[in-house]
Amino acid sequence: MNKNITLALAGTGLWLAIPSASSATSFEERMEAMEKRVMEMEQRLEKSESENARLRKQLAAQPAAASAAQPGTNTPDLKALDQKIRLVERKLEVDKETVEAAKKTTATVEADPSTGFRIKSANGDHQLFLRGYVQTDGDFFMDDKHSNDVGVGLNASGKPNPIQEGTGLGTDKFWVRRARLQTGGTLFKYNDFLIGVDFGQGQARLFDAYMDMHYFPFASLSVGKQRGPVGLERALAATNLVFAERAYVSEIVPNREIGAMLHGEFGYPGYKPQYRGPNNLANFFTYQVGVYNGTLDNQATQNSDTANFDNKAFEGRLFAHPFQHSGIAALDGLGLGFAGTYATPTRQNNMPSLLSVGQNTILSYATGTTLTGSSVATAATQSNTPATGQTTITTTTTTSSTAFSAAMSNGEQYHLAPQGYWYWGPFGLMAEYALSSQDLAVQQTDSTTTAVKTDVRSTVAPNTTRTTSKTTTTVAAGQPVTVNQTRQNNQAWHVSMSYVLTGEDNTFMGVKPSHNFNPFEGQWGAFQVGTRWTELDIDKDTFKNFGTGSKPVYLFADPRASVQHATTWGISTSWWLNQNTKIMADYEQTYFQGGAVNSAKQVVDRPMEKVFFTRFQLAY
Repeated sequence: MNKNITLALAGTGLWLAIPSASSATSFEERMEAMEKRVMEMEQRLEKSESENARLRKQLAAQPAAASAAQPGTNTPDLKALDQKIRLVERKLEVDKETVEAAKKTTATVEADPSTGFRIKSANGDHQLFLRGYVQTDGDFFMDDKHSNDVGVGLNASGKPNPIQEGTGLGTDKFWVRRARLQTGGTLFKYNDFLIGVDFGQGQARLFDAYMDMHYFPFASLSVGKQRGPVGLERALAATNLVFAERAYVSEIVPNREIGAMLHGEFGYPGYKPQYRGPNNLANFFTYQVGVYNGTLDNQATQNSDTANFDNKAFEGRLFAHPFQHSGIAALDGLGLGFAGTYATPTRQNNMPSLLSVGQNTILSYATGTTLTGSSVATAATQSNTPATGQTTITTTTTTSSTAFSAAMSNGEQYHLAPQGYWYWGPFGLMAEYALSSQDLAVQQTDSTTTAVKTDVRSTVAPNTTRTTSKTTTTVAAGQPVTVNQTRQNNQAWHVSMSYVLTGEDNTFMGVKPSHNFNPFEGQWGAFQVGTRWTELDIDKDTFKNFGTGSKPVYLFADPRASVQHATTWGISTSWWLNQNTKIMADYEQTYFQGGAVNSAKQVVDRPMEKVFFTRFQLAY
């Protein structure tokens, strides 16, 4: 009897002891209370079910004779106990159903090193995440003391500008190269969005702001500001770069674009494609086709937010892994692609400069110049009657001049970009080439300036003279006009190799150490080394002289200040402490053709650039 009463009280106490979620006032408290409640109820369910089974077994084992000997004593007690047990069991069943229903509707909070911080609905259809990364760099230039006999361009006095900090030479410095904050998520399972803002380099810039509707893997639509589907290294996340700075190819293909892109992913026969956003190149076959406002080569991300011409740019890429899931392990990570663009920009001046790997300006476009023609002066003398005592002298000077605007992209523009990579175990190889072709032009304005000077002199008082002047400038009819249309074909390419010394897989998505850095347990993370060769070639017509040998006129770019060719080789090492933390160091050396001038005003090669980079990176 004591055991029966104890069981009844325990069952009743179990029901009363279940905590209520209403006591939690915040979302985090409600989540914690719900999880705690679920765990306690599951434990009590298991304990109660075990206890009920034990009691039922005990009751069934009691001798029938004992029950017959006291028929009026134990039977009612047993029935009452049985009813209480059934009541407790029913309450537990209801609670279990409530808990299961709560699991289906309660959101979860995750903190994962791969995906960042994430709030996700129970069914996964709705998600919100927060992630980002910080890269703090150190750039140090070596052998950077140069003679004043060689400079970058000519100053106002016609002498070479000394190669110094800010003029062909970088500054040794620590700086925050990138500080990217990204928030995004999913709505109704098939609608993704991403907003990315970078606070590095002392400024705030919007890098990404797009939505991607991916109801069908073979035809998804991405709209907003996003990466252009052209450059391969440009598609690589900055956190996974083998070198501190991208190769020259990334400077002459589009960076961020604003527009709409249709993209589709196809898996190897028998395999489903994996969705990883609009820049996903991991599947058996991928296509990307978009229409955008269009940008100029190496245009700053913040300057692509506005468009000032009606014609749009068409861009696309095809990319495939022909041996994916083929059973040939060595070729499973081989990816090949081809990308291109076509646009017809109209009078786009303020053309961006191109930079060396050390982030020094090596190609700057002309900002405009004025050529003054000959001057013709005529003089006329008029003598008044002696009564006035005055003599008037009028001098008229006529000067013609021609003004040229800054260099501009005006006409047909296109890019061609074959590309590929190969990853096999710890080995990685990436190569790409790009041709950037566009029409350069300037606007010409012819004008005539007429200056009239009048001197009125007194014959009575010889030292008395009154002078008046008037200047008038007349622009020729139909001016300005676009002239000197010139086709420019710039080219760049690079080949880079990397190897993970600790044996982990080398991938386009970076390196994930088998063992995270932990000196207390003798774990040191992963080590990756790399080497790269990259070149940039500027079309020689960019430096066409529209003047004479003694008085050159460079309407597009001045060869005395801009290089015609750059060749860079480099080596790097990266220490992945874990998949979120990386320490990098690399050395790069660049040889230039042209880009400087000596005291005789002759074009000479700019001195070699030697730079050592360090980077501390944390991503989440």
